[in-house]
Amino acid sequence: MKNKSGIAFGLLLVLAVGLMVAYVMEFQDVEDNTLEADTAAESAVAENDGGVSKADAEKQLEQDIERTKHLQSERKRIMDEMVDGGIAERIENPAGKPFVYVLDPFYGLSFDEQAALMNVIWSYYITEDRKSDVLTIYDAKTGTEIGTYTKAGLKMEG
Repeated sequence: MKNKSGIAFGLLLVLAVGLMVAYVMEFQDVEDNTLEADTAAESAVAENDGGVSKADAEKQLEQDIERTKHLQSERKRIMDEMVDGGIAERIENPAGKPFVYVLDPFYGLSFDEQAALMNVIWSYYITEDRKSDVLTIYDAKTGTEIGTYTKAGLKMEG
């Protein structure tokens, strides 16, 4: 009996993770689409003047953050589901240095799915505190750093 309930729990966990990832990917697509026009405009500016200044890039980031601020409650819900669903052990931001400890199911996700989930966490914290611009990713079993997420995207070690 225990074996059947363990299998059922495992299947439910896989289904829940799959649904959450699908939702996050759709959520990311919506967010990406709202920023697409700005990216095209940014590219045009870069072509015309040889590059975007740091001040312009910071201004663009600030505009993007303000435009998506209304998504904070949804981001928080997804983060809570990551913990409840067994993808992350904990997600915290002590002293403006956000981090996440990921569990085994995280490694079963595609790189794009991992990036989408880390983007949700990064977006949540940078919206609250502009100095929280690097999300550090740790393995929950070993405690070692396995990657980071910044405005440049996901970078995984090894």
